[in-house]
Amino acid sequence: MAHLPRLSMRGVLGPEQGPAAPGDRAWLTETPMNRLAAYSIIAGVVTGVLVAGVNWAVILTERAVFGVDHLQVLSPAESVTPTRLAITLIGVGIVTAVLWFLLDRFGRPQVAVPGAMQGKDMPVVTTLLSAFLQVCSSAAGAPIGRENAPRLVGGLAAAGMATTFRLDGEARKILVASAAGAGLAASFHLPLAGALFALELLLVEMSTRTVIATMVCSATAVATTSLLFDNPPFYVALPLTEGPRFLLAAVIVGAVAGSAGHFFGRVALRMAAHHARGVSLLWQMPLAFIVVAAVARVIPGASSNGRWAVQTTLDMGGLLSGPWDATGRVMLASLALLFLARTVLTLLCFRVGTIGGTLTPAFAMGGTIGAAVGIVMQPLFPDVAVGAFALMGAAAFLCTTMAAPMFSMLAAVELTDMPSQGYLAMFVAVIAASLATRAWAVITDKEHRALPFTSQAWTGESL
Repeated sequence: MAHLPRLSMRGVLGPEQGPAAPGDRAWLTETPMNRLAAYSIIAGVVTGVLVAGVNWAVILTERAVFGVDHLQVLSPAESVTPTRLAITLIGVGIVTAVLWFLLDRFGRPQVAVPGAMQGKDMPVVTTLLSAFLQVCSSAAGAPIGRENAPRLVGGLAAAGMATTFRLDGEARKILVASAAGAGLAASFHLPLAGALFALELLLVEMSTRTVIATMVCSATAVATTSLLFDNPPFYVALPLTEGPRFLLAAVIVGAVAGSAGHFFGRVALRMAAHHARGVSLLWQMPLAFIVVAAVARVIPGASSNGRWAVQTTLDMGGLLSGPWDATGRVMLASLALLFLARTVLTLLCFRVGTIGGTLTPAFAMGGTIGAAVGIVMQPLFPDVAVGAFALMGAAAFLCTTMAAPMFSMLAAVELTDMPSQGYLAMFVAVIAASLATRAWAVITDKEHRALPFTSQAWTGESL
C-alpha cells in the first residue's frame, strides 16, 4: 500500500517521532503497520465489550431510578412527575457527592486519554469507577453528557495493551487515541465520527497508519457493541436539502449557534479546570443538585443529557403565522428559558465536580438556538422548517464547543441517520460556525485558541 504523507493539523512537523517509551524494558522501536492493525482489532473488541457494559449500566440505572429506559421512551427523566424528578435529583446529588469524594480521597490520581497517549499508566480501578459513575449520574438525571466515559474505557484498554505488548511510543499514541475514539463510536453507534474524533482531536494528524488504525478500531468496536447492545438512532430529524434557501439558512444559523458554542466551550473548560475537590464536594454538589431539581421541576428538559430537548426542537415544523404573534413569542420565550437553564445547570454541575461530557448537552443547546433563529427567520425562509434550523444549529454549536468541525458534522449525520442530500447544508453550517469563531478573534484582536473539551479538561493534562 502506498503510504500517505504525514499531514499534521498542528502545522509542519519534524521527524516522525513519538513520545519517549515508558520504562526501561525492551520496547519495539517501530511497530509494523500490519501488526498495528491487528492490535487495533483487538483493542476494538475489548473496547466494544467494555462500552456494552457501560451502556447496560445506563439502562439499569434508568430502570432503577425512573422505571423505564431510553430505549423505551425518549427521556426517562421526563416520564415521571416533576415532584418525583426533583426528589430523585436531590438524592442523586447526595449519593454522587459521597461517591466522587471517596474516589477523590482514596482513588489513585486519574489519567486522561492524552496522558495515556504520552505513556502514563491509567489506574484501572479508579478509571473504571470514574467511568461508571459518570454514566450512572447522567442516566439518573444529571444535566451532563456521558461520552467521556466510553472514551476513558477505550483508552484504558489500549493503554494496557500497549504496555503488555511493549509498543513503541508512536504506536502507543495511535492505539490509545484510536480506542478512545472507538469507545465514543461504540457508545453512540458513530463509526465514522468516532474515528474522526481520534484523528481530529487526539492525534491531530492524518497518515496511513493513523487512518487505518482509527478506522479499524472504530468499526470493530461498533460491531462488537452492536452484538451485545441494541443502539437505535439517537434522534429523528427532518430532511435537509441543497436548495439555496437551505444553504443561506445554514450560514445564518451556523454563525449564530457557532459563536454561542465557542463561548460556552471556553467557560465549560474553565469550570472543569477549577472543579470542586475533597471535602468541598460533600456540600457543593448536593447544593448544586438542589438547584437542578428546583429548575427541572418547572422547566421540562432542563435535566438529564438533553435528548428530550433536542428531539423536541427537531420535531418543530413551520409556523402558521409570524414569529411575533402570541404563539411565536411563547415559543421563543420557552426556547430562551430552556437554553438558559441547560447552560447554567451544565456549567454548575461541572463547577461542583460532576465529571461528564458536552456532546449531547451541546447538541441540545445548539438545537434550542437553531430553533429560535428558525422562528425569527420564518418570514424569510417559509420553506425551511424550524426543526431544520434546529439540526443545523445543533451541529454548529457542537462544532465550536468541541473545536471539531469534521467530527461534529459527521456526528450530527450519524446521530440522525441523515440522507445524503442533507450533507451539504450541514457542511455549510459547521464552516459558518468555524468562521464566526475566527471573526470573533479578529474583532477582539485576540487569538481565541479553540480547545477541545475532552477528559483532560478534568485532569489538567495538555493535548
